[in-house]
Amino acid sequence: MRKIWRKTVALTVASAFLFTGSQAAAPVQAATKSADTSCEKPEWDIPTLKGSVRDGYVMSPNSVAVPAVSNTEAGLKGAGTVPSAYMNTLSQLVAKYPSTRNQGGYSTCWAFSAIGLAEFDLITDDRTADRSIDLSELQLSYFSYNNAEDAFGNTCGDGLSVTGNKYLQAGGNLEYCARTLLQWEGVINEADMPYANVGMISSMSEDYAFQKDVAHLQNVYIINIHKNPNLVKKEVMQHGSAGIGFYFADTAIYDGSGEYEGELVTTYNCPKAEQPNHAANIVGWDDNFPAANFANKPAGNGAWLVRNSWSDSAKNDITSYFWLSYYDKSLEDAAWIMDFEAADNYEYIYQYDGCPLVYKAYPFSDSANVFMVKGASNELLKAVSITLNQDTNVPYTIKVYTNLTDSGKPKSGVLAAQVSGKTSYAGTYTIPLNKSVSLPKGSYYSIVVDLNKKNAGIAMECGTKNGGLKSTAGIEYNQSFVYYQGQWQDLVDVGEYQGIGNLCIKGYTDKTGTSISKTEKLRASSVMRNSVKLSWSGTSGAQGYEIYRATSRTGSYKKVATVKEKSYKNTGLTKGKTYYYKVRAYKKNGDTTVVGKLSSAVKVTTKK
Repeated sequence: MRKIWRKTVALTVASAFLFTGSQAAAPVQAATKSADTSCEKPEWDIPTLKGSVRDGYVMSPNSVAVPAVSNTEAGLKGAGTVPSAYMNTLSQLVAKYPSTRNQGGYSTCWAFSAIGLAEFDLITDDRTADRSIDLSELQLSYFSYNNAEDAFGNTCGDGLSVTGNKYLQAGGNLEYCARTLLQWEGVINEADMPYANVGMISSMSEDYAFQKDVAHLQNVYIINIHKNPNLVKKEVMQHGSAGIGFYFADTAIYDGSGEYEGELVTTYNCPKAEQPNHAANIVGWDDNFPAANFANKPAGNGAWLVRNSWSDSAKNDITSYFWLSYYDKSLEDAAWIMDFEAADNYEYIYQYDGCPLVYKAYPFSDSANVFMVKGASNELLKAVSITLNQDTNVPYTIKVYTNLTDSGKPKSGVLAAQVSGKTSYAGTYTIPLNKSVSLPKGSYYSIVVDLNKKNAGIAMECGTKNGGLKSTAGIEYNQSFVYYQGQWQDLVDVGEYQGIGNLCIKGYTDKTGTSISKTEKLRASSVMRNSVKLSWSGTSGAQGYEIYRATSRTGSYKKVATVKEKSYKNTGLTKGKTYYYKVRAYKKNGDTTVVGKLSSAVKVTTKK
């Protein structure tokens, strides 16, 4: 699928990330419809954030000023009571988890941190792996900078690239990894793409992105470690580890050592607010770890036990496992938690957000993505996901509309499912539907997200460019929509500033295993002041029919009846009023209801 609108905005990699809506965009290329200029365009609320590449680590905008959540908020993810110490000895870690890995002389600490999150989560939370698990850091490093187009062509052209494809030296962060893995580009086993090949791989087949994956990333939680340290601890207990960024300097300056639990351990504490240049993983803690064990004595006791990626053997050493003071001043706000599931959790993923940089560009209360069903003859929508990287504790309502009459109108179909809830942390949430939704191939469906918190907003892709680093974010008509100034507006029309791509809203489906045809020849007869009789041709294999009604041809159709027969009399209508009707067939497949496409609409105006 060709992207008709490609936009870039300046990203100063060596000095600062800059997101701004003040620059004029290039003209929109030819599209299937002309741009809507009837509405006032929003002022994109994208702040300037400091960040840079340093020693192979790229600060993420979403690791800065991470919003805090309250410990008393209901529905928080994670384990129960937090102990004062957890997984605080080398022997505990060696017994349960894989040995540390060695990134060698390459700037890939960020990929090693993310793969560590995956391995520890699959052991601790999913319990589908043991300490022998070994996943590929090289595959993740490559596809973070060489985005593979998804099976439906919906992420065509999106991605991150670096001049000369020097992806091993370009640096990165946990957001690059998260956005790559949320597309289901991995993870894969180390044996399929071993790190021993590092420096020898200039390209990989897309089979290594989608055909060899053993687990899928489904949830990402970004927690402020300074304001919510207990919540970080809860999630480490639940998922095994947390990813962090911090400043690592000359060991002669900041390294220390001391005796702890009968062992000689290594410590680290940076007393200055230095810019982070390294990624690693928190795997344990002790609130009473002695401050005296640090070369730069901190203000009090307490430290995180950190897993590093500079050694392939587990030991109490700065290259493997060391203690990082709670009072380290270089530690980023963000602690990243990644929640994985087995790769057979869903058959298909529907998405447009293939760009690794996302940001809340504007706080729209209602947002939507529209997708065409392309996988099987009939699919079941099982879950959806949303990304809110700058907002916490957001109440939401998600509605799914199927059989859209107009792919440019997110609510021009049947309301098939609705689910409400509340996020806790900033991040990405996969939300199961209460009831699976049948989707006939070739039809359109929408995922509409209503956020019930002032100034909260779904993340959007951000195209960026500076020097050798380029992130592309594309968009086409009839993909992403926002509700603005009292109407649904296509982001192609609204986004008149450079760098804006699609919304981060996804759908997850399974094959139904069967299908049913579209109902034909719907007609109306015996139209009276308060009633009308509808009839239609029988559909092969149908066990019944659903009748839907709207007050405009492209409006929202609501079900008014389910019948076994091939006709229905709708009563209780208003005299002199116009209605539109559609019918679709259904059948049962075990516990699942499989539906066909809606018939063409028939217009009825009751007598006065």
